[in-house]
Amino acid sequence: MKTGARIYNRRYPPGSDNVVFRLSCRRGIVRRYDAKGQNPVSASLPIGPYEAPGASKVIDLRPWDARGPAAANSLVRILQTALPGIEIEHVGSTAVPGCDGKGILDLMLLIPDGRLSEVCSIVDGMGFQPQSGGKRHPDTRPMREGSFKFDGSVFRLHVHLIPENGAEVDRLRKFRDRLAANPELVGLYVEQKRRLVDARISDRSTYTLGKKAFIESVLKLER
Repeated sequence: MKTGARIYNRRYPPGSDNVVFRLSCRRGIVRRYDAKGQNPVSASLPIGPYEAPGASKVIDLRPWDARGPAAANSLVRILQTALPGIEIEHVGSTAVPGCDGKGILDLMLLIPDGRLSEVCSIVDGMGFQPQSGGKRHPDTRPMREGSFKFDGSVFRLHVHLIPENGAEVDRLRKFRDRLAANPELVGLYVEQKRRLVDARISDRSTYTLGKKAFIESVLKLER
């Protein structure tokens, strides 16, 4: 089975908590709801509320956390057990070494034609929540939120469900990879985010819009 985790490929040691999560997923997703209509999976999975105690501010500028990629990798493996055949990648600032930001783990799920409803149902059954704010994504390209405790810290989660053949997939990959290959671009991106935070922007949509021009400039760069 293709893992889809292009950056992370560490295996978990026998007896780790992730083994429990994998078993819970495999058994629970097959019979997603019990006779009472309740979800037997979410209680045994580590997906918490978006506004979990200890979570970072929604708009903030925090030093890049070296644990972010490992936390994302752990979550990717949990999701892949529940979603065989779905490619999942870590994108966004937490996937780029040295890129200060909000500290949110952004995951991109590449959805094959005809499987969006199925994947949404499974993701929702795992405890992820509908988008609560920011730039609103359409139902054809939804986003889910949550939180995930890893190594004693709580990471907010943005899970993007994107058509696998959509142009956005290439854009997210290209932006991540170009920043990861160019520390100077990372520094400029952090400077732009610092300006937005210093301006006391508290609205998620306005913050996202404030980064748009820089993102577009990076995507237009010649290799």
